[in-house]
Amino acid sequence: MAWRWTAWRIVISAYVVFHLVGIVVWNVPDSPLKQTLFPAFKQYTLRLGLWQSWQMFAPDPMGETAVLESEVIDAQGMRHLYAFPKVAELPWWRKLPRFRHPKLTCNLMLDEYVPLREFTARYAVRQLNLTPDQFPVHVSLYCQVKEPPPPGVPYVDPFQPCRMHTLGVYDYASSHEVHP
Repeated sequence: MAWRWTAWRIVISAYVVFHLVGIVVWNVPDSPLKQTLFPAFKQYTLRLGLWQSWQMFAPDPMGETAVLESEVIDAQGMRHLYAFPKVAELPWWRKLPRFRHPKLTCNLMLDEYVPLREFTARYAVRQLNLTPDQFPVHVSLYCQVKEPPPPGVPYVDPFQPCRMHTLGVYDYASSHEVHP
C-alpha cells in the first residue's frame, strides 16, 4: 500500500512542477529558452484559460471597453447575431464563473491567439442552435472597441462610434464542422 501512496505523490508532484513551469514559461520575457519551451505549454495553458498578457498592467493599461460579437449568415441568408456575455451587466453571483470572458475578448485581438478565434467562432454558432438545414453558414467574429470617457466626464456617450476589429471570417459547410 505504501508504494501506491508514493506513486500518487510522484504523479501529483510532477503535475505541480509541470504547471508551475508552464506558468513561468508563459510569463517570462521573450528569449530563446521561452521560444523552445513555449509550444510544449501553449495548448495546456490556452485550454484551461490560464493565459494572460501584460496589456492590463501599467504603464499603459488597456482603457477601452471591448465587446465580442459574432455574426452568422445561414444558407437562407438570415442574419443571426451572437453577443458574448457582458460580465459587467450580471449580478455578482453570476459574474464569478464568467470572470474570464473580458480577458478572452482582449486576448483574441492579439495575433498569438489566432487558433483560438476559430474555436470561439464555432462556439458562437453552437450557441445559436442552428438546425442542419440552415448550413452552410458564414461566420464573422469581430470586436467592438469603445474609448473611455474623457477625464471629468462620468459616462460614455452612447452615440459615440466604436472601432470594429474583424478577428476572423469562417465558413462551415455542415453542423458536423461546428459540433465536436
